[in-house]
This record gives sequence, C-alpha cells and structure tokens, in this order.
Amino acid sequence: MMPPPIYHLDREPGFRGGERQLLYLAAALRARGRRNVVCSRPGSELEAEARRQGFETLAAPALGLVWRARREGAIIHAHTGHAAGTAALAAWAGVPAVSHRRVDFAVSGLSARLKYGAAAKIVCVSKAIAGIMKAAGAPEDRLAVIPDGLPVTAEESGWAAVEPGRFVPPGASERAAFRQALASEFRFPPESVLIGNLAALVPHKDHDTLLAAAVIVLLQRPAVKFLIAGRGPEEASLFESIKRMGLLGKVILMGHRPDPIPLLKALDIYVQSSWGEGMGSVLIEAAACGVAIAATTAGGIPEVVEAGETGLLVAPRHPEALAASLIRLIDDKDLRAGFAAEGRGRVSRFGLTRMANDMEKIYDSIS
Repeated sequence: MMPPPIYHLDREPGFRGGERQLLYLAAALRARGRRNVVCSRPGSELEAEARRQGFETLAAPALGLVWRARREGAIIHAHTGHAAGTAALAAWAGVPAVSHRRVDFAVSGLSARLKYGAAAKIVCVSKAIAGIMKAAGAPEDRLAVIPDGLPVTAEESGWAAVEPGRFVPPGASERAAFRQALASEFRFPPESVLIGNLAALVPHKDHDTLLAAAVIVLLQRPAVKFLIAGRGPEEASLFESIKRMGLLGKVILMGHRPDPIPLLKALDIYVQSSWGEGMGSVLIEAAACGVAIAATTAGGIPEVVEAGETGLLVAPRHPEALAASLIRLIDDKDLRAGFAAEGRGRVSRFGLTRMANDMEKIYDSIS
C-alpha cells in the first residue's frame, strides 16, 4: 500500500531558508518513494525551483487545495505561519494536517489554540520555539521538535540535486579563488580578514547591532572587511546607516547572491547578530563549510552553535560583546580552526536522513 502523498504548503513570494528546507524534506521523502506536491504561490521562486527539481506543483486557493487533498487521501504540511491557517481548515475538513513553526516570534493564545492547535502535529525547528508554543497554549502532546537539515552525505546530496562537494570545507586553492573573486568584485585586498553575514535584511536579524559591533572591531582591526549578503525591506536604511557611520568600503552590502556558498567558503568568520531566530539554518551551512561562528543566543541558535565548543555566543542586542567575540576570533587563528573543525564534525546530526525519519514517524502517526 502506497503511503499518503504530502502536500507541502508555502505561499511566500521569495525563496529563503524555509523554502529550501521544504525542498530538502521533499527530496528525502521522494527518495523513499513518497509522492510530494509543492503547493506554492503561482510564479513564485519556490514554484520555479520545485519544478526545476522535478516536483509536482500545485497553485490552488485554500478550499480547492483542501478538497483535492481530501479526495487523494493526502496529508497537508504547512511550512509557514501563514499556511498554518490552511492546515487548520484542512483539519476541520477531516484532512490530516501538520504545521511547521520556524520563527521564535511570540504567538497569541488564540492563534496557538485555533490556527496551530487544529493541526495533528506542530513541528518546531528548535526546543526554544516549542517552549514559546507551549507557553502560548498550544497542546503539548501535539508539539514535536525536528531541527532543519542539510545534505551531509553524497547520497543525500543526490536526493536534493546538490553537488556532493557543496557543503564541505574548501581546499586551499578553491578558497583562494573564492576570496580573489570577491576581492575583485568589491575592490578590497584579498588578504583581508573576511567576516560575513548571510540573512534576510529584516528587523529581527538585527543588522543595526552588527553595524555597531563592526565600528568597534574596525577601530581596533582596520584591515577587516564585513560582507553582508541578502535582500529585504531594511536594505535602504541599512545602506544609509553604513554611509552615516563612515563604513563605506569597510562594511559591504552585497545584495542577493544566487549562490551564497562561495561566499561562505571564502570567509574567515561567520557572524549572526539576530535578536530573534528560530534556529538559523545558515549556521549549519557555515559549519559544514568549515567556518568559525560568532552569534547571539537568540531563539534556537544555542541548539546549533554550542558555546565554547563550536563557536562563540553572546546575548542579543549587545554590540560590545559581539565585537569582543569577533576580535577574539580574528586574533586567534587556532581558536578559529578548532571551532571550525568541531562544528564541521557535528554537522551529521542535521542530515536529511534524520529529518525524513522524524517526519515520516509523524506522518505515519496521523494518517
């Protein structure tokens, strides 16, 4: 007997970490013989990427999607907060539904009970998010913690249509080539210490704290370059802040990078300054690429970066402490190398096989 198909629902217009995680999961499930339907906004980046990877796609209004899922005996898996409303509608119509929660923003009690509480399971990417949902009144017996994943083996890379060497540390010549390419593109010395951030330019990523930390670092270590990649509504104000603070040419807004992995592999240090972070899947990518990490303790970050073992963590909204961590890593190459090696060694716990195993147990329990 064939297992029920999974309708993966995400109607966001862009393509960020959550959309990538959706496709990673679908790829791992497909390798096990499970049918996956990616339900997205028409013309979205997710729809285009899903089709490129050979997935069946569906663009239908909520009622039509629920009706079709019920007819096919499918499970609806909502991957965003907005999609959780459709999952609730599906549950009320008798369709098994799962809601994913990837952000650590506060949830109202009404939303926790009605929008999320209607789902058979609420999948949280970190214990921190599960705690928030529990505090808001979500039924504890419906909460499950399943961290996001990454292709960590050649087999998993094949499932996800990712080249096997994508999430591994670069060789010396490859790293030098990536650094030279960035140096030529943005006109800085290739021997500069490179500190990078890859995140949507949105308030909770707290680039203001990163800029304040950058000022402190650059006063003491002027040869450092800060590279910020991403796009979002904060881009214009962030650029104005960089100009006003005299950081042009020192803090570089790189814009959207279609392929961010060459940037990660060129870095000396990866920094995450968020005051809110469900988990931070980019931190897994940075660790897989062999980059030392300095970050905050926001949300689920400490469940990915283990303080003093795989990176340095400080309290959110504390630029002085973040700057001190960065200076410590700049000055101590052995510490950087040790964190990078230890972080890389622990990446296997985030593999796609683990993620698919955990999700299939949930699907089986509700179908």
